[in-house]
Amino acid sequence: MISTTNINNKCSIGIDIGGTNMRAILFKDNKILFDYNLATPQNDKESFLIMFKALIEPLLEKANQERLEVKGIGVGIAGIYNFNQDKIIFSPNIKIIEGLSLKEEIKKLFNLNKIILDNDTNCFLLAESKLGAVRDYNNVLGITIGTGIGGSWLLNKKIYQGIHGTAMELGHIIADSNDLITLEQSFQKLTKNNPKLLSEKAKYGDKLAESLFKELGKILGIALANIINLIDPQIIVIGGGVIESSNLFMSEVEKYKTQFTISPLAKKTKIIKAKLKNSGAIGAALLVD
Repeated sequence: MISTTNINNKCSIGIDIGGTNMRAILFKDNKILFDYNLATPQNDKESFLIMFKALIEPLLEKANQERLEVKGIGVGIAGIYNFNQDKIIFSPNIKIIEGLSLKEEIKKLFNLNKIILDNDTNCFLLAESKLGAVRDYNNVLGITIGTGIGGSWLLNKKIYQGIHGTAMELGHIIADSNDLITLEQSFQKLTKNNPKLLSEKAKYGDKLAESLFKELGKILGIALANIINLIDPQIIVIGGGVIESSNLFMSEVEKYKTQFTISPLAKKTKIIKAKLKNSGAIGAALLVD
């Protein structure tokens, strides 16, 4: 890595580790200079670390070519990260990284000291609040729908972490009291862990697929009403891969959100789409700043 005295040559790396893909960006002056994606390994920790290294190396090479100094790496994780112990303690869709001290592993692989980890949906909302769809709001509920369902809360322009760093785990609230399954499990059950295929079927007129997306809209709308009744956000921003199929379920979300929100004023809480591409990785890069 090349260091110079030019104060404008600094950049950061942001990484979004999802249940299906890992995305990495080289980020400078609020712009993506270079990006690189790889599939998320599911075999074991060793395979994960090999692929993680392969994800970062092209960005470091690009930074070197552009005579940029990487000041640090930010990482968004689809799971719960223990800040005090530096361990990923729970990741329902990437079980192999549970117990991993990723910050220490990154330090071993690369000569970088500034490494910051957080939940992936927190990173998503951080990016959208700084540079995206909700820049003008102070109190925002953020939701990502991809392999799983994530939640985050921006309170007074700051991400609310909670006492244990696990606030707003929206995907893990109970959605079905009979079967005792979570919102995320309900989503995965409805889509059979392949929402992209289901959306393609629905777009071609498959009635079962259409009904399953309507059911998704119902359970998500009820969940959002519950959260609105608890925290009363100004606005809700939704992102993630499944949002590309939002026309299949958002009318149902709006219907049930409005029906079960208690305050006549809060019933009008808007739900908008995320603005940024790669918002999770952008938010991770912003952690370094």
